[in-house]
Amino acid sequence: MNEFAHNMICVIPARAGSKRFPGKNLAVLAGKPLVAHTIITALESKLFEKVYVATESKEIADVAEKYGATVPTFVPANLCGDENPSWDSCVYLVDYVNKTLGKDFKNLLCLQPTSPLRNVDDIKGAVKAFGEGKFDFLVSVTPIDPHFFHWAMIENKKGEKSEWEMYFRKKYLNNKPDSFPTFRPNGAIKIANIEKLMVEKSFFGLNLGVVHMSDSRALHIINPTDLIIAEALLK
Repeated sequence: MNEFAHNMICVIPARAGSKRFPGKNLAVLAGKPLVAHTIITALESKLFEKVYVATESKEIADVAEKYGATVPTFVPANLCGDENPSWDSCVYLVDYVNKTLGKDFKNLLCLQPTSPLRNVDDIKGAVKAFGEGKFDFLVSVTPIDPHFFHWAMIENKKGEKSEWEMYFRKKYLNNKPDSFPTFRPNGAIKIANIEKLMVEKSFFGLNLGVVHMSDSRALHIINPTDLIIAEALLK
């Protein structure tokens, strides 16, 4: 455990329901359930005495505990729907651990199981950057092709007629896309001061820092095709 992780809790939100990819968090990747990859990497970082999984599912809880995670309670199902942000279940679990188990965690590291290719160095680097930068929030980011913004278009429907226009209009069209490096949050790593998270209700609050990740390690599993890509990248 390093100096920046001593009051930080690591939580993996792993709900059972997924409309786009049912059973996603237990889908098999390289011989292991998807959620297991994040548990193993978090434990291998040796930053935390325990790695917690927030879930409403006994099946996921059993798998999580098999791979070394701790599931001290179940999260209510109404906090685990498609419409719920990841911090909902994380905050519920943190509140339980702090109040019921007598802990006093101040900061939260949220590791979604749908980013199975992040590595130990990614986690360690993020925790260190959060502490050294004295941020209230920190997220991992990945470069994105700025041409997406340069040529972004939207459709405005007016009755049966459609009108198309450039989404950003002159803001980016007057500049060469390559002149402004552009990044996107990839969801693999999110850190927050718990008190500030409760106020902002988002991992993207004020005093936000970032850490950079490659496209390959930041792969986000959304559908079965992504599993095939992840499998290839792991070989």
